[in-house]
This record gives sequence, structure tokens and C-alpha cells, in this order.
Amino acid sequence: MKTSVKKSAQEIYPISLPTPFLVGPVNTYLIKGEALTLVDTGPFTKETETKLEYELGVLGFSMKDIELVILTHHHPDHIGLVHKFMPYAKIAGHPKLKPWLKKDKDFLERTMEFYTEMYFSHGVPEKWIKKMRQKNEQFMTFTEKAELSTELTEGSQIEGLSGWTVMETPGHAQSHISLFREKDGTMIAGDHVIEHISSNAIIEAPYQHGEERPKTLLQYRDSLKRCLTSNYIYSGHGKTIENPKELIQKRLDDQLGKAFSFKRKMGKGPIQVFDLCKEVYPQLYQKQTSLTFSETLGHLDLLEEKSEVGWEKVDGKILYQVK
Repeated sequence: MKTSVKKSAQEIYPISLPTPFLVGPVNTYLIKGEALTLVDTGPFTKETETKLEYELGVLGFSMKDIELVILTHHHPDHIGLVHKFMPYAKIAGHPKLKPWLKKDKDFLERTMEFYTEMYFSHGVPEKWIKKMRQKNEQFMTFTEKAELSTELTEGSQIEGLSGWTVMETPGHAQSHISLFREKDGTMIAGDHVIEHISSNAIIEAPYQHGEERPKTLLQYRDSLKRCLTSNYIYSGHGKTIENPKELIQKRLDDQLGKAFSFKRKMGKGPIQVFDLCKEVYPQLYQKQTSLTFSETLGHLDLLEEKSEVGWEKVDGKILYQVK
């Protein structure tokens, strides 16, 4: 292994990579542990691969020198280039990454069937369902098939990266993990905590037959509360966060405030999620339908938990109403 990386008290080297997505650049991190480690890879585009090779070169390394790749979650801007490292490195991440990395046909078809049924029951017209399906299929083109060689779950100690512990932080993604270094409270948080935007708690299909859909915003809030012990956070997008406790508390408070703003928009009669989504996001829902839908349903889940709203299913349609 080469050793030309300059010494740093943190031994963490951020690398910003371009993406073709609205979120903008994604951050990956080189860690010089016992094993030369890369956290996340960026999407599968030539521009991203070229930039990653260049940035690693500036630090005195090449892609072939990477010995361990840790993936924070399954979204394409974080896993797209992982197949490039498979000949040289161990690939580590949460077990729920597996069907996404393998592009498991049955899993993906079952996931799409779940979305189709869910969107229909919440009032999304067929043309919008079709658009969202096409967009999801397009996102998958920014990844290639790969396999996980090491499973990381809550409390896992990482071979080759001593001092770091895995925290399961679902909410933004069911496969999401964060890395925590207890000695100084440093966290590498992927998309779990971002300084300039609040991560979307994206609605996902259950991974097993017969399970209910995860209530992702409620999960996300629980995961955020666990991160209040951190002192310094490296994010998947944007700046590092030097005051995470203050930011995390603001996120939790803002979510409650937003939930009650959704409640005020509901009016007195029953309403479906998509109609409320259009009411709250009259322009944005047309460009980011799935994300605004997730925001709407997630905040209704939060209101339901607070006993502020209830719902019933009538002729296959789910209707929400203020209590």
C-alpha cells in the first residue's frame, strides 16, 4: 500500500464528485486506516470516475489501491462505481444493499408493484405513476451489478478500520448506515444528516412479503435522535457539520412544524395524499413527484402518531381527515 497521504489529525479526506442529479455533487471519503478505505463511490458516469481517479491521485493513490469500500446506502449517487473496486477491495454495507447491488429482478419487480398499488390507493393518476416508474428505471442506469462481501449492521466493528462502529440509521433509506468514532464523536453520516437541506425520508417498499411499509419519517426522527451524541459530521452532500446537535434539533423541530402546516392545508373534509401534495407543492410536485409524495405521506404518518389525523380506506382509496 502506498503511504503518501499527508498526516491529518482526522485522517479523513473528503472528495467531492459530480452527479447528474438535482442534489448536485456527492461527497466520498478516503480514510487511511489499517486498510485504505473509501466511503461511497459516486454514480456510474465517466465524468465521476475521471474525477475520482484524479482526486485519489492528488492524495497519492489510485483506485486499485483501495482495500475496503463502505457503502452508506443504496442510492445510485453513492454506489454507482462500486463495481470498479470489486477486483481489488472488499465491499461492505448493510444487508439490505444486496438486492439493489445485484439488481435482483424479483425484488425490483415486487418493489415497483408495491409503488404502483400504493400510489393508486393515495390518489396518484396513472400518468404520474408511469412517470415515476420511468424515472426510477433511469436512476438504475447509474449503477452496475455488484456484490456485497461484508455485511455491516448495528454495532459492527469494521475490520481494517479500528475505532469506528456502525450505526443503523434508517429513514432516508432502509439500507442506511453511518460510521461513528466514539473517541472524538466524529460521524460519517452519508445522507442521514446534511447541513444545507433536510434529507427526504423516502417511502420504500417492505423488504419481506407480508410486512407493512416502513414509516420512514418516524424512523428518520428516531435515527436523528441517536446522532445527538456526535460532535462532528461528514455528510454525503455539502459541508461538514461542526455543530450537529444544534442542527439535528432544528431538523426535529422543523419536521413537527411542517407536519402541522400540512394539517392546516387539509381543510375539514377527507383528502387523499396526492391532492394534499399538490396543495402544498403546487409547482414542485410536477418535477419531483416521488419526493414530494414521500414528504406528504411521511408528515401524515407523524400527524397520525400524534393522534392529529386518521385515515380510512374506501373503495380502494385511502382518505385522511383531521381528528
